[in-house]
Amino acid sequence: MGITERLEAMKKMGREVPRPLELLGALDEKSALAHLDSRAAVFTETGLPMKYKALVALGAAVALDAPVCILNNVKTAKEAGATRSEIMEAIAVAKFSKSSTVISNSAQALEWLFAQPN
Repeated sequence: MGITERLEAMKKMGREVPRPLELLGALDEKSALAHLDSRAAVFTETGLPMKYKALVALGAAVALDAPVCILNNVKTAKEAGATRSEIMEAIAVAKFSKSSTVISNSAQALEWLFAQPN
């Protein structure tokens, strides 16, 4: 199945198709298909239940500022049995984790500011 068919299948499943993936598919179909194959391999029922995989992916999407991935992972989590409360908790954990990196990434500036006179 080519990239056009794979993207159409995503749409039929109620998923948003990220514009960068469309562009990648138009420019380098092999890379786009490899990305979709990787997703399919990860999102199989093996060790972790699908609900947990979707919640982990949701947290990563929130932390990485990927709105289409956030929406798609919320849909996947909901379909896999996650409750609204669990989805909101995953978003809250991601928000906290992301805010922690803001503080950590500010360390050098905070050190400099701390060394300055008031």
